[in-house]
Amino acid sequence: MSGELDKLADYLQKLEAHCVAGELDSAETILSKLDTVLKSIFSNTSLDLSDTQVKHLQSCYTNIVDLNAKLQTQKADISSQLSMHLGNKKKINAYKSI
Repeated sequence: MSGELDKLADYLQKLEAHCVAGELDSAETILSKLDTVLKSIFSNTSLDLSDTQVKHLQSCYTNIVDLNAKLQTQKADISSQLSMHLGNKKKINAYKSI
């Protein structure tokens, strides 16, 4: 169990690094691995966690929520930038056609 918790922490660190760097494709890959580890942890029928492990999972949950908020913000920013870029491109094309 502690091996899976270590993997969880490692994936969270990598995910945060990719999010900060704006590497969203890499972040998606790590997120998939993180999902697999979480499913493995919580599908264990004989799940017997110590207080330390519970606190670690709570900390991981908080980190996941924070990263999700960052990713949502980045997604909105990128969407806005793309929209502005496409709008400018249309204006330039209209100007060129005159």
